[in-house]
Amino acid sequence: MLTEEVIGKGTWIDKVASNLLNREKKLGRNLNLIRVESGLGASGIPHIGSMGDAIRAYGIKLALENFGYKAELIAYSDDMDGLRKVPAGLPDWLQDYIAKPVSNI
Repeated sequence: MLTEEVIGKGTWIDKVASNLLNREKKLGRNLNLIRVESGLGASGIPHIGSMGDAIRAYGIKLALENFGYKAELIAYSDDMDGLRKVPAGLPDWLQDYIAKPVSNI
């Protein structure tokens, strides 16, 4: 016999979305539109690991919609992130910009 309440479709993302909704209701916030944010630093080449934040945020957005709420995902790139290294295949002169915001290159 199931002793725990199944939230949404039973995934951990549904539990996160449910906790978010409960917190926002407790704080008395407007739930007409719930914004979920995701950011990616622009200083490196995107890879599967760096996409984790975007994938989780999108999943939470979908869970909120499955609960009947209007939600939107805001994705941004942090262009003030400092250049960590020059990616392979890019010119050597970029070495002069290590640790400087990529928006200044």
